Amino acid sequence: MLLIAWAGVAYDGQSELQKQTADLLGIWQSNIDRGNKLYGALEGLPEDDCSDAHLKTLNTLVYNDNHITNIWFFPDGDTNAACSSSFGRFEPAHNFGPPEKAQLFRDGRETWYRVPFDKAEGVDSVTVIKKGRYGVSFYQTGNLATAADDMFYVSSVEDPYTVLFHANGNAGLLKQYRDNYGPMFGNVYAQACGEGDVRLCYLTMIPASRIVQQNIGLLAIFAIFGVVTGALVFLRVKRIVRDRHSPAGRIRHAIANGGKGFEPHYQPILSLDTMKCEGCEVLARFEDAQGKLFPDEFVNIIQQENLTWEFTEIIIAKALRDLKPLLAGRPGFKVSVNFFQADLEDEQIQSVIQSPVFAMATEAGLSLCCEILETGIRSGTSIAKSLEYLRSIGCLIAIDDFGTGYSNLAQIKALKPDLVKIDKMFVDDLGSTTDTARGAFVQAILGIASAHGMKVCAEGVETMDQLASLRNRDVDYAQGYFFAKPMPIRDFSLYLLEQTLKEKMPTSGRLAKLKPVSG
Repeated sequence: MLLIAWAGVAYDGQSELQKQTADLLGIWQSNIDRGNKLYGALEGLPEDDCSDAHLKTLNTLVYNDNHITNIWFFPDGDTNAACSSSFGRFEPAHNFGPPEKAQLFRDGRETWYRVPFDKAEGVDSVTVIKKGRYGVSFYQTGNLATAADDMFYVSSVEDPYTVLFHANGNAGLLKQYRDNYGPMFGNVYAQACGEGDVRLCYLTMIPASRIVQQNIGLLAIFAIFGVVTGALVFLRVKRIVRDRHSPAGRIRHAIANGGKGFEPHYQPILSLDTMKCEGCEVLARFEDAQGKLFPDEFVNIIQQENLTWEFTEIIIAKALRDLKPLLAGRPGFKVSVNFFQADLEDEQIQSVIQSPVFAMATEAGLSLCCEILETGIRSGTSIAKSLEYLRSIGCLIAIDDFGTGYSNLAQIKALKPDLVKIDKMFVDDLGSTTDTARGAFVQAILGIASAHGMKVCAEGVETMDQLASLRNRDVDYAQGYFFAKPMPIRDFSLYLLEQTLKEKMPTSGRLAKLKPVSG
C-alpha cells in the first residue's frame, strides 16, 4: 500500500510538473517571437548611428514592452555593437565574436547565449538574438526549481540527448534524465521542446527526497493503516495536491513563506506644481511557478483567509527594503500603501501597532502614507483612533477612491485625512469639450479639501488634456499611465534616475565630451 501511495504522489507530481514546464517553455518562446516582431520596426528606423534620437527611440520600444530588456545596434550588421538602449554608446564598439554554431533559427537570426560582457557594472554576460542590424535581449522566464534542478538547451530531433548548445541551468541534468527509470524509482523529471528539427528544450527535475519530505505524513499514514485505509488515504493525497495548487493554497503558502511570489510594483506620484516625482504608490503583484494571479483574485482570498495584516506587513517590508537605498537622497519621499479597514479596527490594531515596519520607515527617512478606501469607511468612524495613532508616529492618512463611497462629510472630517485621492472615474471626464456632472464633482471635492486643509491627488491620469485640466484646477498631485505604469523596483530606479538627470541637465551650451577613465 505504501508503494501505491508513493506511485500516486510521484505520478501526480510529474503530471503537474510537465504542465508547468510546457507553460514556461511557451512563455519563453513567446518572448523570443515577440522580440522577432520588433526587427521589422527596427529596420525601418531612419537612423544609422548612435545618436540621442536613435537611443531614445530604442528606449521607448523597450519601455513599451515588459518582456524586452535591451536592444543592441550593429551598424554594419556584423558582430560589433556600437550602442544599446540600456548601456548607451560603446567606445570602442563591443565585439560579440562569432555566434553559436548550432543556430535555432532559419530566418537569419543569430544567437549568443551568456557571452562575456564588460561594458557595464554588475553585468558579466548577456544573451542576444540578432537579425540584421539589431539584437534583442529579453527577460528569462522564472524557473520552476533551483538553478541546479532545471536546464534550457538546444538539441536536434535526430539526437535528442546531445546538447547542441547550453542556454542556462544544470548542464548535467540531461544525462540524469536519459538514465532515469521513471518517477517510481527516483527523481521526477519533465521535459518540453519546441517545434522543428533543431529546437529549444526546457528540462526540470524535482528530487525524490523533496517529494518525500513534502508528503512524509501521508506516507506514514499509508504505512500504518495498510490495505484497510489505503484507498481513503490515496484520495486524501490527491485532494491535498489539488488544494496546494489552488489559488487559495498558493496564497496561503506564499504568505507563510514570507511573501514568496509577491513583488511590490511602484507607480510614481507627481507634484503638479513642480512636475517632479515626490512619492509612489506601492501595488502588489503575484507570480509563482504556476503563473500569475491578478490583484482582484488574491485580494479577495487574503480577506477570506483573514491574512490582511500579514500581507500588508510583507508588502511594506519588501517595499522599504527596495526603496531605502534608492531614496537615501530624497528625504520625505511619500510611500503610499493600501490598508485594509479590518486591520484598523479595535480587535486588530494591536498587531498593527507592534509591527516593526513603522520603525523601518522612520529609520529609512521615508514617509508612509496609509490609504483607506472611502467605500470601507463605516458609520461612526470606528477607525479614527487607530488613524490618530498612525499619524502620531509620522504616517500620513489618505482617503482612496474619494467620491465612490457613501460616507458623509462629518465622517471624513472625523478621520482628518492629509490627502484625498480622486477616483479615476471622475478624472476620465476631465479635458472633454463639455462640462459633465463628474467634472463638476471634481471642483466640489477641491473646495471641500481646501476648506479642511487636505491635499488632493488625481488617480488614473491618461491624457495631456486631463493633466492640463487638473493643473488649471490647482490639484496638488497626480498619478496614472500618462506618467508611468506600476513597475518593479529595477524599472522604478531607472525612472527616478532619469528624472534626476533631467533636473541636473544643462538647459544651454554643449556638454563636455566624455573621456575614457584611466586605469
